[in-house]
Amino acid sequence: MSLTSSEKLNAVHSKLRDFCRKSAEHAFFTEVIAVPNTRYAHFDIMAKVAAIEVEGIATGLRLDDVKQVFVSHNNFASTSAVAKRIRAALDFLHTAFKNKGTSLRTRTIVQSVVTLACKIVATGRSTGVEAQLEKFLVTFTAELAVQIEMGPQATDTDYIGFQYSVNANVKGGAQGRQEILLRKLFRIAPDLADIFDPSIISESGISARINTLGSSITQSVYQINQKFSAKNGEDLFKATNKTAQALVAIGKPIKTLEGYEALIDDLHFLFRESAGTRLGTNWPSAFVHVNDLRTDLRHDVDHGDAAKVRAKKRKAGTTFTQYAGGGTPDTVDPIKFSLIQVNLLGALEVDLRGLLLTLP
Repeated sequence: MSLTSSEKLNAVHSKLRDFCRKSAEHAFFTEVIAVPNTRYAHFDIMAKVAAIEVEGIATGLRLDDVKQVFVSHNNFASTSAVAKRIRAALDFLHTAFKNKGTSLRTRTIVQSVVTLACKIVATGRSTGVEAQLEKFLVTFTAELAVQIEMGPQATDTDYIGFQYSVNANVKGGAQGRQEILLRKLFRIAPDLADIFDPSIISESGISARINTLGSSITQSVYQINQKFSAKNGEDLFKATNKTAQALVAIGKPIKTLEGYEALIDDLHFLFRESAGTRLGTNWPSAFVHVNDLRTDLRHDVDHGDAAKVRAKKRKAGTTFTQYAGGGTPDTVDPIKFSLIQVNLLGALEVDLRGLLLTLP
């Protein structure tokens, strides 16, 4: 019988190897996760977590890569900052997922979650957010499962990329998964973004993701127009110079309130005004949200009777909270504008892909 990669790693003489063996006996592994400890599976997870914490998120996780980390850190100290951070992350996760670990079913998911937990505990602000992380992961794994089930018709490119990195074991896969987890965390539980400093937010690859989403949205608009015009003799989204300029602008990260205002104006023109009445009453939810945000931004919500004013304000506030986690455009930290942008563009990408699939 051939040795597995984890069994070969277990044969490396290194104090880092010893630390990983000991950490694999933590209650998080024995009481929480649903990954059986077959042929050193838990040790394999810990070896990859440790390699990332020692060498950085971009390190390779194949056998030769992790073996080299073990050899290079033969004198690893169990009292080091890295060791303390990993133990704190395991304690944090044990608290968060004890009796709720059914979503932790694969080695890759567990490794990715432990790596994320290391980022969370490193902030020094992890106390009291265990339940929020557990709730986030339940939603994340449920949405991932839906996208996997959809196969070629999947609409969320982040989830597609996450699963591809799992299946293909691509180099740099851990970094890609970490970026996606952070972006989804900021969308599904955006209030958790408050515990991270700007450097961690930038590690989610938001700027590159915004650019990718801008290109994806442009491509979807083109495909929808082609399909719609073939049947109806006109574009669904009217193509003009203003449309072209807006499609370019939305793919550039925003950093200020003025940038946010311009983004909402561009999105409103693209997905409300340029479509006119051609969608009838079948507006995708993200299109409706853009309209809510634009109404709050550019129109007087205080117009009308008291009941209508309260309803408008509640609707606008709820919509903004969905993408920003709370506050108002005037009160949020400027670093959050890029998070709001990536959340909005991500929702629009999903709805555009869905619209393309459902158009007759």
